[in-house]
Amino acid sequence: MLVIGVSGWRRNLSMALGVIVTVTICLTLLGAGLLLRAQARTVDRFFLDQIQVVIDLNDGVSSAERAALAADLRADPLVRAVVYEDKARAFARFTRDFRNSPDVVSGVSAADLPASFRLTLVDPRRSGEIVLEYTGRGGVDRVRDQRALVAPLYRFLRAFAVGTFALAAVQAFAAVVLIYAMIRLSAHGRRRETAIMRLVGATNATIRAPFVMESAVTGMLGGMFAVVILIVCKVYFVDHKFARQAMFPLFGWGAVWAVAVAVLLIGTVTSAILAAVALRRYLRV
Repeated sequence: MLVIGVSGWRRNLSMALGVIVTVTICLTLLGAGLLLRAQARTVDRFFLDQIQVVIDLNDGVSSAERAALAADLRADPLVRAVVYEDKARAFARFTRDFRNSPDVVSGVSAADLPASFRLTLVDPRRSGEIVLEYTGRGGVDRVRDQRALVAPLYRFLRAFAVGTFALAAVQAFAAVVLIYAMIRLSAHGRRRETAIMRLVGATNATIRAPFVMESAVTGMLGGMFAVVILIVCKVYFVDHKFARQAMFPLFGWGAVWAVAVAVLLIGTVTSAILAAVALRRYLRV
């Protein structure tokens, strides 16, 4: 059956090559979008383990207000751990964080920095509830959700993923049109063979099988080329160009292999289904 499908594919070589190129572009964009989603999940897991909510205190906060706030925080079911940081410790942290910018450090003293409570949450995704709960409390200057610092990165990854999916959808439409055209041309070129097969009692499934196989081979080849492109991009960009950045981890090979399997299956199965639909709707065989 595979030999029959490849033989039919070779009869319409120029059309098949056009379909393969289009399917390759479509599946490459789809795979890129899936890898961007994997990167977003990798970044999210990394930052969730480190992000805290910081409650900055007013300079005039009383001991009673600070003690009451600390008690409420330790009793809050959303809070896993509470650490009080006075001005001296805040300045030590500031000096460490900006050790590569001596001009910045020289213009700040411990008195300029607020004392604060640093909170580790049970579920960092619910940090917004903590912000709403403690903003405006006595002795509280402001509540800072560190998750907001990486929000622009999340938005960029989501926007880029949506863009690649949109381009993949456009290419998918072109691939559908080309696959329909290829199957119809192939069926028209083999109409005498089809008629003979009907005369000898072949079932519709038997007649459709070579066309479906032909389309499946085309989709599988497009998927294989797309996988090769994704692997090359992983090696060149992720493992070399961007590997030196230390802000957050990058997705690993596990995500690439999972996307590769998905791309191959989608390319092969979808192409086969489209061929079956094209034959049923337009060729009536």
